[in-house]
Amino acid sequence: MKGLIILAKLRLKETPGTNLLVSMLIRYPELSSLSLNAKTGMLTFTILLNGEVADEKRGEFSRFCADYFAVFQELEPSFGQFGTIGHSLMDNVTILTYEQQVDRLNVTELSLFMNLVRDFYAELCGDDLLPLQEDEVDAQEEIIAKILGEKDTLRHEDSLVAYRDGGKVFVYNK
Repeated sequence: MKGLIILAKLRLKETPGTNLLVSMLIRYPELSSLSLNAKTGMLTFTILLNGEVADEKRGEFSRFCADYFAVFQELEPSFGQFGTIGHSLMDNVTILTYEQQVDRLNVTELSLFMNLVRDFYAELCGDDLLPLQEDEVDAQEEIIAKILGEKDTLRHEDSLVAYRDGGKVFVYNK
C-alpha cells in the first residue's frame, strides 16, 4: 500500500513537464513513451502494437478516432481539435503515434484517445500491462488535470522524453 501512495503523489522536486509525463505513463500503461518538444509545444504519444497493422486497419483507426472527436466537438464546441495520428513499422512492431499541441490537450481528449486505442487495438496492445487500482487512477488523473490546467508552466520547460521500461519510468532532457 505504501508504494501506491508514493506513485500517486505529485513529485514536488520535479518540473511540471516531468510530472505530467510520469503521471501519464503511470496512468496509461499502454503508452510506451512520451515526448514533449519545448520549441513547438508538441506532445507525442507512442504506443507499441504487436505485429504489423494493415494499411486498411490503420486508416480505419484514424477514421474511427476522427468520428469520435467530431461527435465530441459537436456536443462541446470548446473540445480541442483532433491531433495527428501516425503508424510505422519496425521489427514486426507497429508504432502508433499521436501528436497534439500541449496547449490544446485536455484530460477528456487524453482519456478519449487512450480508450479508443484500447477498444480498437485490444488484441494488439501488450498483454503484460498491469492494471491500476481505482484510487491510483483517480490520483494520476488528478495530477494530469492539475498540470494541464496550468499549461503556461509547461512553456518554460526543456524538451523532455519519457519512456517505460518494465515497471520503471525514465525521463530525460532532450
